[in-house]
Amino acid sequence: MNIKSDCLVCLYNQALKTSKLLELDEETTSKILFEIAKILPNYSLDNTAPEIAKDTYHIIEILTNNNDPLKTIKEKSIQEAKKVEKILYQKINNSNDKLLTALKIAVAGNVIDFGAKEQIELNTILNKIFDTDFAIDDYSIFKKRLNQSKKIVILGDNCGENILDTILASILKQFYDIELFYFVRGKPIINDVTYKEALNSDMTKFATIIDSGVPTPGYSLKYASKESLKIFQEADMIISKGMGNFESLYNIYLDKNNRLKGKEIFYLFVVKCNVIADAIKKSVGDIIFKRGIL
Repeated sequence: MNIKSDCLVCLYNQALKTSKLLELDEETTSKILFEIAKILPNYSLDNTAPEIAKDTYHIIEILTNNNDPLKTIKEKSIQEAKKVEKILYQKINNSNDKLLTALKIAVAGNVIDFGAKEQIELNTILNKIFDTDFAIDDYSIFKKRLNQSKKIVILGDNCGENILDTILASILKQFYDIELFYFVRGKPIINDVTYKEALNSDMTKFATIIDSGVPTPGYSLKYASKESLKIFQEADMIISKGMGNFESLYNIYLDKNNRLKGKEIFYLFVVKCNVIADAIKKSVGDIIFKRGIL
């Protein structure tokens, strides 16, 4: 999905927010903002926001000598998600539609997003998620396709969210005869989940953790490792978590080497900015379960 002018402002503000979180001095903060301001005009509207975020966060990494500036935020998000994990499993056990409940839990986890303009508390959305309908709801198609699928990829997104993704993975493995892969980022970027965090979770019980190789906060095919791209191309179905993965894959041009010939993908996320809301003609705060074709 190509950027809009709003995306550039959002990325610039993220840099300022990160600088304040790290309690950087004014001189370092100014250097970061000046350097980012220099590179932003180099991009065209054909770029995606995750592609640009890769470069803006690289500037933060270099000027702070810190390759994982949001490590503390990631650890805190994981601990917060683990606090509600047991209650959510109980919610599923009492549910008449365990798969739908697991999907609602997984999409609720998508609010754990440092990079989002609109911040929503996890407990706030969990209190209402089970009584909230998907604004775009392709659940019935998803269930039908599950019965026809043997190999499924889940594209992971943020730390903390990965804990709730594990609940979805457990239900998929319990009720369907599938091989499951969970893709994570190739290096620390914003608060996204990497191999290190995913490996230190129960996801290993249900899915093979795959380092996607991407340095972007979204699964960008042009940066993907050969291993992850092969699995991605061979999968019967993709479950794409979060806005970063949506921005990286929705309505993108695939060249002849990456063309996937009708591969089915289901985008599962919370709308957290007006750019995405406008693109899918929904509202900020809506939960989305949208089928797509790559």
